[in-house]
Amino acid sequence: MITLGIPTFNEERVIANAIKSALSQLSKKDELIVVASGCTDNTVPEIRKLMKKDRRIELIIESERKGKASALNLIIKNAKGDIIVQTDGDAILEKNAIQYLLGHFENKKVGAVSGNPIPLIPKSNLFYDWTIMSYKKSGEIRERQYHEGNFWHLSGYLLAFRKKALQAVPFAKGAVDAWMGRIVRENGYTLAYEPRAKVYVKAPLTIRDFVNQKARVRAGYYLLPKGPRTMREEIFYLPKELFKVPVERWTQFILSGFIYAYSWFKGYYLAKTNASLSKIWKIPYSTK
Repeated sequence: MITLGIPTFNEERVIANAIKSALSQLSKKDELIVVASGCTDNTVPEIRKLMKKDRRIELIIESERKGKASALNLIIKNAKGDIIVQTDGDAILEKNAIQYLLGHFENKKVGAVSGNPIPLIPKSNLFYDWTIMSYKKSGEIRERQYHEGNFWHLSGYLLAFRKKALQAVPFAKGAVDAWMGRIVRENGYTLAYEPRAKVYVKAPLTIRDFVNQKARVRAGYYLLPKGPRTMREEIFYLPKELFKVPVERWTQFILSGFIYAYSWFKGYYLAKTNASLSKIWKIPYSTK
């Protein structure tokens, strides 16, 4: 039996598609747990509509928004399956994505597996080249680290883990997936990366949403001891990436880089001032 969990907050326009995408890859014996945290829109009614058609769906409602870690802990606590697959309320799974993840658990030493997020963004958007580059580079880093045996940074868009390898998630204001990977390794398990397990996610389209999303992640890394990435590491490979971009789009790419750098400083400020969850975890509305 497999448990698929989806944490969600105010995603009335996309949650139904995310649930249908997940259900299509589950057997009749599996279950899908959705945790709606402090939703103030029609997310819960949308979920309940689907519950009337499919008994595999279970809804857990948190009266207030307590963060992704809280939702994940509720999923872990209520999961009947030994393997838990987690995806987001605004993500769409490619065919057989879950099966690709599950194949790795034949190895008893594997405690968690990360999927491969693919961004959806119009080519005309300011952040197109930067977004395509950053997702591709993240995938390359995951694959290299996996083959080197030191991979631990899961993707929160799609991942799977053994319940006994991750029995609880500590409260975190960002980079929850990084915390999860670290805990799994500390519990004596290895992590795997599966590039065939693709999950499609909408990328931020506005400057405000782009900054808020990146700053949230950066704040999470700053709050995570010995975080896996630093700005210095990225500066070294960015010049090479520029030459892969069509010359006529260099201006947009460079401008995106400056905006991205600003998000790092904003993330640092949010972390150092111990900003509240609501200030750090702002919704990028253009992805919904």
